[in-house]
Amino acid sequence: MKKSNLVFSICLLALLMPFNLKTSSQQNTQSKPREKGSVVFDIPGTDNVIVKKDIRYQSVTGSALTMDIYYPPNFDFKSKIPVVIIVLGYPDMAGQRLLGSKFKNYITFISWCKIIAASGMAAIVYESVNPGQDILALSNYLKSNEIELGIDNSKIGAFTLSAHSPTTINEVLTGPGNIFKCAVVYYGFFLTNDFINLPQIDVISQDMGFNTPRLPDPASWKKDVPIMIVRAGIDNVPYINQSLADFYEKALSQNLPIILVNYSNGTHGFDTSIDDDLTRQIIKNTLEFWKFNLK
Repeated sequence: MKKSNLVFSICLLALLMPFNLKTSSQQNTQSKPREKGSVVFDIPGTDNVIVKKDIRYQSVTGSALTMDIYYPPNFDFKSKIPVVIIVLGYPDMAGQRLLGSKFKNYITFISWCKIIAASGMAAIVYESVNPGQDILALSNYLKSNEIELGIDNSKIGAFTLSAHSPTTINEVLTGPGNIFKCAVVYYGFFLTNDFINLPQIDVISQDMGFNTPRLPDPASWKKDVPIMIVRAGIDNVPYINQSLADFYEKALSQNLPIILVNYSNGTHGFDTSIDDDLTRQIIKNTLEFWKFNLK
């Protein structure tokens, strides 16, 4: 059966794909202190990943926008490997106001990049002034510099979370130049064009600064990009789980290839705040989802 024909609705983590995973004690390193804001999961090699910083991918009004690429330890740049891009839905101006830094310097994203790289893939996080346009510019740069960067452009995955997700999902499902072969969304907004709470979300976005592109009619959505969604069951962000429920119903009506994980006790930001085996298992399965779909 083709991957694009698979639809999974998974509410119990125990029913997730039977990946060949090591135990928590084997994969999670608890001996070193965890920096505040970092992901509650670690694997060998995160301290030794190779980082190429401040690679210029486009210029905007005379200023360079740059990206950082994280590679596996000992990567020799003689081959091309899959890559996961952390796709932004906020401009950096909002990130600096909310977090005190650009998103590519945000500890949570750095932590995720190191984990992805240590697992054998590359990871990218980047600067942004216009999220919808910048992901297209980044895509074009990767296409033009595939060999130099050691990136396999036929094996690109997306990762997004929270209010970054509308930009990502719009690109994945409707973008004419979409480069993503799969996508993972943690506790995200999904903005279909007739979602009842769009006016309220627009008010939130005006205060927070994130982009709110609408998805068009579901019949026009791409049907061949596997998506893994992790729902935080006790998310306190207004309308976020309602938007997911609305999207999920429409996605199933189109038979989209979706895995839905309902983390019933999960909170918004659980990957950095709930330090337990269930969170770590979800993160392990996230890594395996990328590996499976980018092989």
